[in-house]
Amino acid sequence: MIRRVLGIATLAAAALAVVPATAQAGTLGFRCPAGYMCNTAYYSDPEHNNVVGAKTEFCDGQVNSWGTTSRYSEWTSSPCN
Repeated sequence: MIRRVLGIATLAAAALAVVPATAQAGTLGFRCPAGYMCNTAYYSDPEHNNVVGAKTEFCDGQVNSWGTTSRYSEWTSSPCN
C-alpha cells in the first residue's frame, strides 16, 4: 500500500515538473500588476493573424474574456488613472 502511494506521489511530482510553470498558473504567465489595466489577445497562429479570444483585466478588478486561449498570445498593460 505504501509503495503504491509513493509511486503515485512520484508520478504526480514528475508530471508537475514537466508542465511549465506558466501553464500551471493558468494565465499563460501574464499577471496584471496592481494599478494597471491589462489585455491578453490570443491568436490561432504564431504570426498573430487570427484573433481567437481575449481577456481584459480592468482597473476595478473586473475581468472580461471571450473566445478561447492559445499558446500564441500578446499581452499589453496600461496604468490606471
